[in-house]
Amino acid sequence: WVTNKLYWTDAGTDRIEVSNTDGTMRTVLIWENLDRPRDIVVDPVGGFMYWTDWGANPKIERAGMDASNRLVIISSNLTWPNGLAIDYESQRLYWADAGMKTIEYASLDGSHRKVLIGNNLPHPFGLTLYGERIYWTDWQAKSIQSADRRTGQFRETLQDNLENLMDIHVFHRHRPPVHTACEVNNGGCSHLCLLAPLPKGYSCTCPTGINLLSDGKTCSSGMTSFLIFARRTDIRMVSLDIPYFADVVVSVNVTMKNTIAIGVDPHEGKVYWSDSTLRKISRAALDGSQFEDIITTGLLTTDGLAVDAVGRKIYWTDTGTNRIEVGNLDGSMRKVLVWQNLDSPRAIALYHEMGYMYWTDWGENAKLERSGMDGSGRVVLISNNLGWPNGLAVDKAGSQLLWADAHTERIEAADLNGANRRTLLSPVQHPYGLTLLDSYIYWTDWQTRSIHRADKDTGANVILVRANLPGLMDIQAVDRARPLGKLLTIETEASLSAWPLVYCHTFSP
Repeated sequence: WVTNKLYWTDAGTDRIEVSNTDGTMRTVLIWENLDRPRDIVVDPVGGFMYWTDWGANPKIERAGMDASNRLVIISSNLTWPNGLAIDYESQRLYWADAGMKTIEYASLDGSHRKVLIGNNLPHPFGLTLYGERIYWTDWQAKSIQSADRRTGQFRETLQDNLENLMDIHVFHRHRPPVHTACEVNNGGCSHLCLLAPLPKGYSCTCPTGINLLSDGKTCSSGMTSFLIFARRTDIRMVSLDIPYFADVVVSVNVTMKNTIAIGVDPHEGKVYWSDSTLRKISRAALDGSQFEDIITTGLLTTDGLAVDAVGRKIYWTDTGTNRIEVGNLDGSMRKVLVWQNLDSPRAIALYHEMGYMYWTDWGENAKLERSGMDGSGRVVLISNNLGWPNGLAVDKAGSQLLWADAHTERIEAADLNGANRRTLLSPVQHPYGLTLLDSYIYWTDWQTRSIHRADKDTGANVILVRANLPGLMDIQAVDRARPLGKLLTIETEASLSAWPLVYCHTFSP
């Protein structure tokens, strides 16, 4: 109530997060060594937050409200620690334990622990304090009860026969005023000013996925290195600039029905996507602004999409029309590049420097193909032992082609001409989107509903990036800090836009 912040625990993601009370400037505070975090309370006077964890090793922890100075304060004689409450007057922390069937208290550092109520507590859950009374909910007794907060005596039932009781709080206007450094010019912070214990008193923090600059007060303008992925009804980003993996929704003010393919123009900071239900290709800035539809006719099922950030073009495959097409980034100058002997083209990847495009085809005779980015010089690279080749990525540093096959349940690699084929990972349950950044491949999986990562050369060190994400489709990795290379023009940019059939790259096949 001092800095108008909202703190919460999430036992599904095993994280503690904070935001402004209107939900803006959300960020992750704690993400490691959490098992089943439950209740959380804050003490803006001391600058601490406290939470219960009822996981395999039950405990009560505290940390600064900026996540600093984390410490386990109670770890013994706990089973299911649930509700928490702070008595600011006596500097005590109260908690309810449904396994021990007790309500206890201790000093704010965990010392001087005592049992307040140790009998006739079938399953206490929520806990709160006001005046001389402590109040709690009980799942089994299906009631709200209270007692003297100092002695535990003079118990009474305020309401009974209440189903599905959960948390409880007392609303009042008697919070003590607290003066902090955050109240003056937001502590000098560009974004979040969070309280902390003395002597520090506060610290500046950035929204999820964004780094704090070296001045300790200013946040960077946005994510530099990140994953961006489609989830049918939304588009999300996971920053690779920070040590935790937390997804952020790209807040485009438009309804998405079945978003499949995705691409990014790192030069202008825009995301492009296809929606097979709406039958269109759209784009927007990475912050969700500047939305516009760029292709709205002649599309059936656009499964693959690739942005040529150098030549300022967008390429896409359509498994409904069995075509590969190209156009300017605004959708103008559209042209069909490949239309023969395509069954069900899906993923498409570009190698700008060599002037090549690669694509997968998961039709009756599944294959991987390559042509020039103008559709010329078409050649089949791989046509055996393929089932449903979905994701595709070009590893320029390793001079190899990587793809994911949901039928064979493999992620494979080969030279850029299709030779020296090898299996990187097997079995992989149902991989769909595949992307590459630095030493890692990332892929989406329909079966596990997750995003995974592994070493791009060995397939080793597989980790789970994000779980519990139904509807996962395409994924792209982006590093906006890397130069895009030079765009070769024909006399002037004006002459380039006037010649729709000319595609300029450093090399041609």
